[in-house]
Amino acid sequence: MSYGVAIGSGLLCLSRAVLVRGERTPWALLGAGLVSYGCGTVYHNVAVHDSGTAIRPSLADLGWLLFYPACYLAVILLLRRRLVRLHRSVWLDAFVGLLGVAALTSGIGVAMARANPEYSAWTMTVNVIYPLADLLLILLVATVFGVLGRRSGRVWWLLGAGLAGFAAADSLLLVIVTIGGEPSGGVLPSLWMFSVLMPALAAWLRPRWRPPASMSGWGVIAVPLVLATVALGLLVLGATIALPPLTVGLAAATVLAALTRAAFTFIEVQQLAESRVLARTDDLTGLANRRGFIERLARVEQNLGSPGTFALLLLDLDRFKVINDSLGHQAGDALLTQVGSRISDALRPGDLHARLGGDEFAVLLEDADCDAARSVADRVLAVLADPFDVGGVTLHVGASIGAAVYPEHAQDAQTLLRRADVAMYSAKTNRSGVEAYHPGADTNSLARLDLIEALRAALGTGQLEVHYQVKVALDSGRADAVEALVRWRHPTRGLLAPCDFVPLAEQAGFMRMLTIEVLQSALDQCRRWHAAGLDVAVAVNLSASDLLDRGFPEEVSRMLTGFGLSPAALELEVTETTLMLDRARSANVLGQLRELGVGIAVDDYGTGYSSLARLLELPVTVLKLDKSFIQRLEHDKRAEAIVRSTVQLAHSLDLRIVVEGVETPAALRMLTDVGCDLAQGYLLGEPGPPEQITEQLRRRASPDGTIDVGSVPGSGGRTTIAGPAYPPSGEGAIGRDATARDGGARDGGTRESSSRDGDARDGGARDGGAREGGTREAAALAARAAARGGRRAGGHATTREVPC
Repeated sequence: MSYGVAIGSGLLCLSRAVLVRGERTPWALLGAGLVSYGCGTVYHNVAVHDSGTAIRPSLADLGWLLFYPACYLAVILLLRRRLVRLHRSVWLDAFVGLLGVAALTSGIGVAMARANPEYSAWTMTVNVIYPLADLLLILLVATVFGVLGRRSGRVWWLLGAGLAGFAAADSLLLVIVTIGGEPSGGVLPSLWMFSVLMPALAAWLRPRWRPPASMSGWGVIAVPLVLATVALGLLVLGATIALPPLTVGLAAATVLAALTRAAFTFIEVQQLAESRVLARTDDLTGLANRRGFIERLARVEQNLGSPGTFALLLLDLDRFKVINDSLGHQAGDALLTQVGSRISDALRPGDLHARLGGDEFAVLLEDADCDAARSVADRVLAVLADPFDVGGVTLHVGASIGAAVYPEHAQDAQTLLRRADVAMYSAKTNRSGVEAYHPGADTNSLARLDLIEALRAALGTGQLEVHYQVKVALDSGRADAVEALVRWRHPTRGLLAPCDFVPLAEQAGFMRMLTIEVLQSALDQCRRWHAAGLDVAVAVNLSASDLLDRGFPEEVSRMLTGFGLSPAALELEVTETTLMLDRARSANVLGQLRELGVGIAVDDYGTGYSSLARLLELPVTVLKLDKSFIQRLEHDKRAEAIVRSTVQLAHSLDLRIVVEGVETPAALRMLTDVGCDLAQGYLLGEPGPPEQITEQLRRRASPDGTIDVGSVPGSGGRTTIAGPAYPPSGEGAIGRDATARDGGARDGGTRESSSRDGDARDGGARDGGAREGGTREAAALAARAAARGGRRAGGHATTREVPC
């Protein structure tokens, strides 16, 4: 009956190979082997069992012996599906196994033939193959579980139990036959039945997903080790008794193959050691990577004694993304390599330096406290302050460093790493270079992340408001241009200034979305003013991401057409710093915008690194002098000289000049004297919502440029000047506070400013007589404004709004 079960089990395995995708070849081989074994049993029962020649080789032996190679191949192929990679040495292991089995078979077969001269050597060799094949099968199963472990899966447990049971039953049969027993009853039939059923159950059992395994562990060398030992024993035995030359030759070949396998093992171990090093090394800089740094940090924490301490420094390069996008990834990689080398030069012997990813580096300082960490951080900043030469381009790169000390700032390594990261972002936000962790800073970091997500959700929902500030033409007193200033009306925190959220938008990567929303709001309000008879131009400041987008000019053209506005109604402001990031791409985008008829203004002029040659390369129409020069007029005569020379330079280049931050009558008088075209500041008009600015524009639109600003406290009555009343001290606080907190929010922010294209105004405004009359009028304006500005004579000038 067992032969029928074997054939049925084999057919089940074959049907699984036909009907189910995946692993078809191994199950087909196993099924064919079981069918072959069953057919051999049928032939033996029919033709051999009662003939008295059961021990002599027959076709039944062919059917039985074909089961073994089919089973070996099936197991190897099934194991291959579970391994990450099947090493070439596995096939050498199989070769060692074949040679060892052949050597052992030939030796035992010849010895048994000598002991039983009535049987031929061939007969004895065939009968010896069975126990040796069973031994090889058991070694193969042991190898599988040595590689996969105890959690190899239900399929492997069933298959392994069946194959092990098969080998056990075959060995039991050999013992019974050797002692002259009858194999018809007892445990043997049940064991045969169990052995042939298990593969069929394993074939149709749905396997669960298991992670890929690797060729490691004792099981990998089980087969070659055992058979190499046997072959070596045969060689030793051959020195004492006469063994057939074939046996000695096969044993020697087995030992040589095993030695070759050992050489491969040595090479693999060496490669594994190198792989472990590479897995913990950054490919670009040659420093430790994140994995290597974390492992070293964990070891330091475990081995640290109770009084010990160590510090972490996390370093992030400032504006590296802009450099990488502008000059290309190859230049960025070269810069990171130089940065890593310089940081290493600034460290102490034994300090671990790692690149965690991107432009983020880490330093582990053992036996270091806060003072030592600060000292190392200062040295790192000092070596990074020198310029870098990358592909012939000179670059200056800043960095922000966060420091945290164990156990002062955290009781475990992971928390310490997180708090060093919090301190690093604090240094980046405050632009302080180095910051140590302060208790409670985590809360600020979480609040920052929450604000970023709230801002992302606020885009497109109407929470962003655009305020405006007028620009006044000093030769006429008229205001026909405005600068847009974005505000965020937060649901719980109220009206937020740009410095509270614009840098977050830039860091989070949705600066472009913010720019587009403010641009749409500004153009829509400009359309409303034009419809009301107020011929006003509006400006929107561009961020670095806008200048890198080749599709931005087309989008601007589409919006202008949609709002029905002339391109002359829009001016786009770009800071000097932004212009220097990617000269080719920024010049291309600005050129397309200028071809549309849009005005281009260089904002914060005098504070960046641009040259006059760079100005000549760009399609610029307006220079906007930074407010810092105006604020120093009363204390530094050199500032007045700079203002005068800048105005003359702009006019020589056929550019209009705008000065921001005008807050004192003396500054206004000086600007009028030197022939400045436009000015803006709290003295001329405070920022406000569209309704408030509309009223200012209507007053500024009178023919003579004068309006009645009303009674000013302390002036003795009503005064008529070409400008609005200076704002009371309680007004405009958001803008003034914002500027005081963040004077640098303008660099990458979405600041909107405006100015009219100057082509239509150049002629009359530059005429000598017109300018002289404008000068006298503006001087009168300044004199009358001085009566109102007496309360600021003590030098306490209100800080101008930072536009956004």
